[in-house]
Amino acid sequence: MGWLPIMEKGKPVACHRDWPLFYMNDFSRLGLVVSNLTRVLAQLRTDGFTVIDDSDLPLVEISQLGQLAGVVQSLTRSGLSCEVSDLVSCAYQG
Repeated sequence: MGWLPIMEKGKPVACHRDWPLFYMNDFSRLGLVVSNLTRVLAQLRTDGFTVIDDSDLPLVEISQLGQLAGVVQSLTRSGLSCEVSDLVSCAYQG
């Protein structure tokens, strides 16, 4: 299915190469906003999720239906807050 970006709540996110600099409010990038990025990445790996953290934003693999719910349940069960949200906040909406 794909890769879901993960970002820490309250931290600025630089515009990424694959994001447009200008857009007319029809572009969004779904991602996971978390309370503590370091702990979240460790917890996801412990629970068997595939995580890549060598890019600008870490990514978790979502390869089957229901896996996103499993990611959220894993983090919530461990006391880590998270929300699925649009990560695009740095592009100009003209």
